[in-house]
Amino acid sequence: MNVLGIIAEYNPFHQGHAYQIETLKKETDADFVIIAMSGNFVQRGAPALMEKYSRARMALSCGADLVLELPALYACASAEYFAAGGVALLESCGVVTHLGFGTETEDFSSLKETADILCREPEPFRDALQQELKKGLSFPAARARALNSCFSVQNPAHFPPSVSILDSPNNILAVEYLKALSRCQSRIIPCPLLRRGQSYHDTAPGQVFSSASALRARLLETERLLPSSLELSMPKAALDILKEYPHPFLQENDFSPLLHYKLLTEAPEQLSRYADSSPDLARRMKQESGSFLSWNSFCSRLKCKNFTYTRLSRVCLHVILNIYQEDYQAVPKPACLRVLGFRKKSAPLLSAVKKSGNLPLVTNPASLWKDESSPSRSNHLPLTNHTTDRPGTQAASLQRLLSLDLAAADLYRIGLASKGDNSLPKDFRQPLILL
Repeated sequence: MNVLGIIAEYNPFHQGHAYQIETLKKETDADFVIIAMSGNFVQRGAPALMEKYSRARMALSCGADLVLELPALYACASAEYFAAGGVALLESCGVVTHLGFGTETEDFSSLKETADILCREPEPFRDALQQELKKGLSFPAARARALNSCFSVQNPAHFPPSVSILDSPNNILAVEYLKALSRCQSRIIPCPLLRRGQSYHDTAPGQVFSSASALRARLLETERLLPSSLELSMPKAALDILKEYPHPFLQENDFSPLLHYKLLTEAPEQLSRYADSSPDLARRMKQESGSFLSWNSFCSRLKCKNFTYTRLSRVCLHVILNIYQEDYQAVPKPACLRVLGFRKKSAPLLSAVKKSGNLPLVTNPASLWKDESSPSRSNHLPLTNHTTDRPGTQAASLQRLLSLDLAAADLYRIGLASKGDNSLPKDFRQPLILL
């Protein structure tokens, strides 16, 4: 049995995603498709436009057979942890034979060579990296130059010395997927697919292969009035779900008051402990907190050579979710396979995962919660960085990951409530999506 795995956000699901599933399923002769999908918050440090169950329904309506939630700890992380968490989740299923992902280049050998250098970090690379950092370059720029000095690309017309293979988000993630597969010595076969249509950051609307960024920009601009251009850019099944979506669309600024409160009430030492933060950034955040206007403007104000807008937004999300840097060392990989939805005809796939997977397949998170003050019984949600189990055990990892996922779900509900919508069920009461 061939099973294709894809790590995705589907924010929202568009024609490019449908093309990826259909094309890679044919190329790999896959019997089933498993999606490891981000929950209510995504890797760029922002809320998903739509809540996770609606996006899971889109995926299942457009070719996926099983959608698993990528825990918030990894879904809201830098590319390295995002990819490592996603690959570990699919590896733990025990049945995934192929990993599909998009790239901005057809030169797959260069992606593999780049991943190999970054995994091994040979001495020439380390020396070149230090030399570039001493010149005052940001780490991404210094790393790109160090890589260019360490290997010659097979097709220099694609990547001359002034161009890095890591210049696009899709290539960065592709390299991180390859690194993650290598580090866990996975037998999963990587299956790159050249991206079609708009680039990742292109926001021009109205194309067949519009980017998710373009669709989000258009939807947030028009609010509930869905533009006709979406009929070209989204599969009909996904568009129908969007048309019936009962909640407001969310964006970073909907959580500005929560972020502002945390910035005002926490000391720089505390702010420096959050993932992706640093002592220097924490001091700057504290200094600027008095002039805070909104999430977006705050990140724009702090943006500099060493801190991109995306990283700053991710730090802000970590602040309000209480995600600490030590979490990634304490919980390096997922501790369960949490099902968001599946197709009924994929029953053989679920049976295979139950038989071959090395993590519990969870359809009801309430069954895993050990505290008597469980959110299924009260409104309390623990947000501490500790559990009652010994750190490092699978039980402790499971409790920590579950507490973060439930905190993220509650935070999303707070965002909706701030816009007058209190209709989204709590995570413990949300039924699985079955098609």
